[in-house]
Amino acid sequence: MAVQVWIGEKPEHPNERRAIVALAQGLDRLDGLYLILANFSVGGRSVDLVIIKHDAIFIIELKHCDGRVLGSVNGPWFVEGRNGERKRLNPGRKNPYNQVISYFHALTNYLNEHRREFLSAQKASDIDFRTCKRVVVIAPSIQEGSEIELDWKVELKGMDELPSYLITERSSEIELSDEEMLAIPVMLHCTPWQEINTVLRGILADPVALADPTEMVTHRGASPGGAAGAPAPTVEEPRPIAAPPAPESVPEPAPPRSFWQRTRAALGTTTGRVAAAMATLAAVLFLALLLRPTRLVPLPDQPPAPLAEITGVPTGAAGATSAGLPEAACRWSGAQLVGKRFDAATQSWLSVAQGGSSAIIPEVVVALEQVSTCSGTIELTWSVQNNSDREVEFPLRNDNVRISDSLGNEYLLDDEASSPPAMRVAPGGQERGTAVVSRPLSSAATALLVRLREQPFGEASFVVAVQP
Repeated sequence: MAVQVWIGEKPEHPNERRAIVALAQGLDRLDGLYLILANFSVGGRSVDLVIIKHDAIFIIELKHCDGRVLGSVNGPWFVEGRNGERKRLNPGRKNPYNQVISYFHALTNYLNEHRREFLSAQKASDIDFRTCKRVVVIAPSIQEGSEIELDWKVELKGMDELPSYLITERSSEIELSDEEMLAIPVMLHCTPWQEINTVLRGILADPVALADPTEMVTHRGASPGGAAGAPAPTVEEPRPIAAPPAPESVPEPAPPRSFWQRTRAALGTTTGRVAAAMATLAAVLFLALLLRPTRLVPLPDQPPAPLAEITGVPTGAAGATSAGLPEAACRWSGAQLVGKRFDAATQSWLSVAQGGSSAIIPEVVVALEQVSTCSGTIELTWSVQNNSDREVEFPLRNDNVRISDSLGNEYLLDDEASSPPAMRVAPGGQERGTAVVSRPLSSAATALLVRLREQPFGEASFVVAVQP
């Protein structure tokens, strides 16, 4: 069995069900196990589609666009029709680049935090889920004349390019067994899609692997708050089906093979299966995009409102400084929040989505409040809220804060200029500090990636769009 379908919540539209069945059929023709995760939530984000294979994880944002597409890392995207009329894509929401980036941070932070729950100690130290692939897909293809400027964080593919991309690409630091792959949807509280699995039993070659979850997974793994080292789920071996005895008869000459028999024979070869898989997958994904509603509205007379910034782990919307007043080109002032609590069972920090459905209050909240690239320096203003019963420390030094830009340039903090060198926050208190890089931002950079390494609560990431 090469494919399994898992969901967080059941899609209601029957067209979506048919699209997922067809997608499963296409992937089933490929070698190895593929997992399709659809309509699930992680870190307060609702993720549409993730595809997992042994050596890669793809986080995909799909958009159907009838015309030239104009967009970049910052600001809204537009679709320009043949008559030259421009309409905004994703009105009222983040642009596709920012959407897939937010999915990426929510999912990879969660997987990195919980990797010791389903990986061996050695493999947990080797695997880095931040090498997951981020892809924006334009369907049916990227039309000539489109102007889409992205950075190194996100791949841009047309629908016609996607099948070969899924087959050939791999994540540089990901290598998973079947059991380790199956642990991921279980930890994300996804379940096998029973209605679809029932249909797939009559279509796909192996009827057992998409059966009831109790037949497929004998252990549902650790929940986000569960104990470390929980055993990974195991897959039950398919039960052989005895073929009926052939009746005794006098052999007759074989009749000429029909078209369908010749087709089945071709699909018995590796080349035939790969060719059929690529054609089927392209058709299925095109159908899925056609069925996915995308509302386009005319370009407004006034410039669009600034988009909410992306948070390392989504814990609430980014705040704007002064509504209606333009920001200086060299200063970003939208707060990004990351909140975590310490889990005694796993002896690790777990992300908490502030303002979400969870009633859990984060013990420590770190906010990146402002980034200034004025005056030939880079200044990052931080605040820390300590809701725990013990003092927390946040060093503003190079050994704890790593900064790079969209071009891959690294920026070292000036430990002498940062104030204070380390923020120490008493229980129930809040402190603010500024980290300083004593060199200018590259003029070609479009984004800054800021990573916390250890304190105050382990790894966390912040992404800030900057003016080139």
